Amino acid sequence: MRHEDLLSLKYVLEERLQYLETMSWNLNQSLQDMNVLRLNENADIISTQSQLRFDNSVLERNQREIKEIQASLVKFEEGVYGICEMCEDEIGIERLQAKPHARFCINCREIYEKKEIQKERT
Repeated sequence: MRHEDLLSLKYVLEERLQYLETMSWNLNQSLQDMNVLRLNENADIISTQSQLRFDNSVLERNQREIKEIQASLVKFEEGVYGICEMCEDEIGIERLQAKPHARFCINCREIYEKKEIQKERT
């Protein structure tokens, strides 16, 4: 992989990490604010509970992505960024441009996902 491509991908990861951290901080503040509200009407209570569930799910998804991005940035430091965790082949640049924190190449990702689906069924 070319050095310019690596630098570009690292920049994308760092920018995404900063965005997610800011968004997560804002969501946390919003959740804290909603938790202290004293609502009296059922419609307001239901609406607030629904918003809390949605915000919590977004926050959980963001936290997972933050961890994946942080792991990718560690791989940069270790010199192993862009290497598939399963087969240890290089992950294609097109895949990394689509998902810079990808852990697996396309083929191994399919294998991984099939295994995860099987785990869920059992």
